[in-house]
Amino acid sequence: MKNQREMTFLEHLIELRNRVKVVILSFLIALVFWLVFPRDLLTFQLNPEGFLSGTYVPVINLVLERTLQLAEGRVRIIAGTVTSPLEVYFVASALMALITVSPVIAYEVYMYVDPALYPHERRLIWGFMTSFVALFTLGATFCYFIVMPLVIRFMYIFAEIVGAEFVITAVDYYFMVFATVALMGFLFTVPAIFVLLVRLGIVNTSIVTKNRLYVYGLLYIAIALITPDGWLVANTVLFLPMIALTETAVLIAKRFERRREMELEGPSMKYCRFCGFRMLEEGVFCQRCGRAQE
Repeated sequence: MKNQREMTFLEHLIELRNRVKVVILSFLIALVFWLVFPRDLLTFQLNPEGFLSGTYVPVINLVLERTLQLAEGRVRIIAGTVTSPLEVYFVASALMALITVSPVIAYEVYMYVDPALYPHERRLIWGFMTSFVALFTLGATFCYFIVMPLVIRFMYIFAEIVGAEFVITAVDYYFMVFATVALMGFLFTVPAIFVLLVRLGIVNTSIVTKNRLYVYGLLYIAIALITPDGWLVANTVLFLPMIALTETAVLIAKRFERRREMELEGPSMKYCRFCGFRMLEEGVFCQRCGRAQE
């Protein structure tokens, strides 16, 4: 049941400030962990002066090393500039810190808006958040392990065709991988957003079913813009699962459309202001909590 006392605008700002402080503090702690925590704690304990001698290896090295392995030895990576290794080091750490604290961010956002939600709205939010995270993880994982090796392989093949050595700066290589993986992760969440918009009644499934050629054309263009020099094969590898996800989203969304149509054909319904219980539109008292709606 919701709290009956409404918070003032100042109280909302104070609560928002406190929750933002929790997120920032969590991010800084995670950032320090990825920047400073040793990859091999046992080795660091045996040789603590390694940080000053240059033999110290932070835990972010695990991510950078695995990302470098995607090239499969086909790419010669150079620093390019004096500061580029430092840029990669900090950006990679910040990205991993953001991923680490993403559950904290989601929790703080949810708790901030929770007092304004009815029970049925809470179920809607939880379902959307679950599908959003699952699809983002699926897209990022698929892009990282399948698509990026394909992209690098084809770039290497064309370098060999023209007789050029495949050399790339560290900033270009790591930022290409990080940006492509993140963007593909977000692109995979589009079906979840589409289903949410249909459930809210903002759009309907006909926007896809009646315009498939244009929708998939724009989708392919978006994939082509995201994948760096991926050429036809890499784009197709991403395009096919996106079609499958979109069509699945349309089928799921149609079920919610039919359910909404059935509700509109029956007695007019509304939700209790206090407990969220479904009741007839002309009803004055809630059948669950007994409170008047006027």
